[in-house]
Amino acid sequence: MAVHDLTSGNVVAQYTFSDGYMILSPSRALLMQALQTHANGDSLASFRCFRALLPKDDNDNYSAVAYQNLSPVLSPLLSNFSGETAQALNQLAADAKPTAICAWGKDSRIEVASNSRLFGFDLLTLGALMDSGNKHTNAGVKQ
Repeated sequence: MAVHDLTSGNVVAQYTFSDGYMILSPSRALLMQALQTHANGDSLASFRCFRALLPKDDNDNYSAVAYQNLSPVLSPLLSNFSGETAQALNQLAADAKPTAICAWGKDSRIEVASNSRLFGFDLLTLGALMDSGNKHTNAGVKQ
């Protein structure tokens, strides 16, 4: 298995392909942990709380699934900050809910669907915000 670096400016990520999936992580250690978790059969798809985030449609075969759960990542960082910064991170961790956004390719477009919110915004609102400056976009957005 080859692990590759993806660098853009200061952002560095590690990625590899396994069982037909691209696995992307901010570090090699997390990438290896994800591969081990998959090998043990403890995939994200087996968790009821993750499946509840998926769109309520007839499609189970997505081309891409983006999932985030910030709360467990932010909580350990709180000990490194104090004052207003700590309060802001604590509030962000408390408000952060897991999010799943699914996409699949069609003949002439990419459709995106979600049953969750990202930073309090639903997918239609995010799509409208991103599309407001681009009049040439023809993306299908479902919720």
